[in-house]
This record gives sequence, structure tokens and C-alpha cells, in this order.
Amino acid sequence: MRPYSVGWIPHGLLSALILVVAGGFTPAHAETNPLADISPNPTCESRPDRMARAFPKVDLGCGPHVEYVGVYSPDGKFNAVSSFNRLSNGEARDSTIRGVRALRPSEVPPFITLRPRERVVENYEPPAHARKTVKGQSLFAALLDGIVTFAYGRQAALQTPNHVTTDSKGRIIVSDAAAVSVHVLGANTAFRIAGGPHRRLQAPNGVAVDAQDNIYIADSERGLVLVYDVDGRFLRYIGKLENESLFHLPAGIAIDRSSGRLYLLDSRRNLLFVLDLQGNILNRIGKYRGNASPIEFDAPTEIVLAGHELVVLDSEGSRIQILDLQGNPLRQFRIRAFRGEKNAPEMGLGVDIDGDIYVSNLDNSTVRVYDREGHLLSSFGRQGINLGEFISPTGLWVDASDRVYVADTGNRRVQVFQLSSSLQ
Repeated sequence: MRPYSVGWIPHGLLSALILVVAGGFTPAHAETNPLADISPNPTCESRPDRMARAFPKVDLGCGPHVEYVGVYSPDGKFNAVSSFNRLSNGEARDSTIRGVRALRPSEVPPFITLRPRERVVENYEPPAHARKTVKGQSLFAALLDGIVTFAYGRQAALQTPNHVTTDSKGRIIVSDAAAVSVHVLGANTAFRIAGGPHRRLQAPNGVAVDAQDNIYIADSERGLVLVYDVDGRFLRYIGKLENESLFHLPAGIAIDRSSGRLYLLDSRRNLLFVLDLQGNILNRIGKYRGNASPIEFDAPTEIVLAGHELVVLDSEGSRIQILDLQGNPLRQFRIRAFRGEKNAPEMGLGVDIDGDIYVSNLDNSTVRVYDREGHLLSSFGRQGINLGEFISPTGLWVDASDRVYVADTGNRRVQVFQLSSSLQ
């Protein structure tokens, strides 16, 4: 597919600029219709009659109120809400989305480096190692790169943001399947743990952090959990048994930072592993080898630790199971991801302070909110590229301050919202 341009300088003018120095994608807005859940909250007096766009604020009726905070754009930069955005009458856009499918504008020659915001942690698997460059970049080449970067913007970092979490430093950690990387984006620093050929990381899936801000990455291809320190330096594997892997398809991952317990879903084997942070197995939850378990999973993909409970999304995104930390079932309920019988295995899951459950990448690219009994409380978002809209949001995280991070996968960005009990 031919990449789209995100630049504002015509091709001819760019060519002239290089000679002197040397010598939107905009998808059509989709109509949105509400989904009628089988079990709305019977005590709810006002439910939204259409999918609401969460920008700049939206009242969700029975659910919490949602206020737009900002967006991590494809280049990895955080752009906070501004007075202009607040007064834009719902039509504000993330200007970087105009070329959403392009890593770089097609008219920028390959010898030009659009300086990325991230530094790269190469993460080679020994004995492979990085090769030294033959010579450094010349002053002339650096000047040319700087001019073109100023004109066109930095090269995009996010390609398909999937899972997202946060650490105690306020950074977001984002797994990116298409880029085969995990991005660590903060206010003053940004880096990515690179994967691919000859590197440790092959297929990043779920991500989590511990109390020391070490980063844990479920690698669904290698069948391992990879652990890195706060600066992206590799520490150890979890699940590596000589030349074999303990897990078949590790997916969702959660860490209890107070107890040092790691909860990992092995999707292909329908098991939930409970481990310590060194990788020692403490428990297996689910049916295996004839074990008569009270819990039975069906291709589980997402897990969230909510106080003293675990919330699991399985059955191709159509069922929520809630269990205690010992693996005993508490309750479960069905959700409908799409009209008809089609389901969405790539979905996001989060739980707020009040225990309400958030699921993303549903019909028409929405986020839906359920109470603990499975009653639909509300929904927000709709398909589109405007701020507060989504295209296939496959990841979601709610932090300890009720801030919601939505991995807006199709728009190659992460949008941030704040939950509150009342609008100001």
C-alpha cells in the first residue's frame, strides 16, 4: 500500500530545498447506532441513546463522567488538551492523524532521517550484537535531516499500539505488534525496546510493571515473559526451561505490586498461571491434565487485577469472568462485541476505582462500561479520527487515579481520559 503524506511542503519544493542545502488518510465518518444489551442496569434512569464522543467532556448517564485529557500522537509526543480544543465545538482533530498510515511521507527520500523522538534499545539476543557504524553522520547530513524533520515532523513511532500500562513515573508502556517493539513514553524521555530478527523480543503482547518499575512483556511467539529494568535493560526470562518455553501463547499479564505476584494468561492452553516475580509457579488456574478445576477458560486474552479480585476476558471477547486471588469463581457474564455472531479477540479491558469494568474495541469502535453484575452502564466513543473517537481500540488501561488510557490502534495513538463523578 502506498503510504500517505503527512507533510505540508509540496514534493517539488522539498526537492528544491534538498538541492539548495546540498549545493489525509481521513476515513469517512461512520454512522453510529447503539447496541441494545440484554441486561441494562434496571436502576438506571437515563442511558445514552447513541454512542457519545468523549470530547471534551461527556456525561455517561449511569456511568462516570469522562473528560478528555490529551493524546500520545503517532510520533510518541503527548499533546494535552488546550483551550482551543475545548472550544472547538467537537470538531478538534489530532493533526498528526492526517497521514495515519504512513511511517514517513512518501516524498521524503530514503537517505533523509526524520529524527525519531525515541532512542532505541537494540535488545540483541547473544551472540548477536549491534554493528558499529563505519563513520558518523556529517554536519551537512545532520543539518539536512534537521531541516526536513522541522518541515515534516518526526518519524512515527507508534504503528499498532495494542496493550498499554503505566508506571510510577507517569510513563506509559505500549506494546506494538507491527513495530515489534515496546514503547516507553514519558514527559522528558522516550525509548523503545526493539524486537525482530536476532533480538530477544519477537511478538510483544501484554505488558505490566512491578513496584520497582521493571517492565514485563508477554512474548506470544517465544512463549516467554521478558523482564527489563526501568531504563530498558534486559534482566531475565520467565518461563524459559533450557531450550523450551513453559507457556504456549502468553497473552494478558497483570502484577500485584504489593505482594509481588504475577498473573499470566496462557491463551492457547486456557490456563492462568500465578507466579512470583522470579518466575516460580505458585498456582495454575483452569483445567489441565484432567484437573477438576472450578474455573474453565475459553481462549482468555485479557486480565486485570482489581483489588482482591481478578477480572478475565475470554471466549473471544464475549465473556467476563471474575474470580478471587485463589482462583475461586465469583461471577461471570456475557457481553456482545458485535452485532450478530461475530466476535473480536483483540479487545481492551480495565477496571476503575469503583469496580466498573471497561471493554474497548466493540461495535463501532467504542468503550463500554459494565457494573460488577454485568449490567451495561454506558458507552463512549465512536468510529473516526477526531479527538475522542477511535478506530479499533484494542488496548485499555485504568490507573490508580481513574485515568483511562485507550490504545487507539487504527489511529496509531493512545488517547487519555479522566473519570470523575460529576462534570465541573
